[in-house]
Amino acid sequence: MGCTNLDERHVFNYKIEGTAEYVDDIYVVMGPGIDWRANEQVTLPLDISHDIYGTELDYGFEAESSDSSADVILKVFIDGELIEEQSEFLFDSASSTYSIKIFGVFKD
Repeated sequence: MGCTNLDERHVFNYKIEGTAEYVDDIYVVMGPGIDWRANEQVTLPLDISHDIYGTELDYGFEAESSDSSADVILKVFIDGELIEEQSEFLFDSASSTYSIKIFGVFKD
């Protein structure tokens, strides 16, 4: 039987806001347990929350769009605190797409 240290519990919450109706794809990383790509169009607005346990946790949130002028705002919250917000699409020459990316490491 395993035991989880509740002192290491963190609530990850990722949001996509703005007036755009959709993005072409999203990629989500939450700690060591979630590493997921939609591989399809995602309807907006979007709100994803998950409990993650640990003291040094990776976070990542990416949205891709063929329309670089789409009104899209990515927000990453951890434990209710806004960690980062991005709204500028940048061209990714490796994938030939426009994307907004937020990646980092949360240390408790």
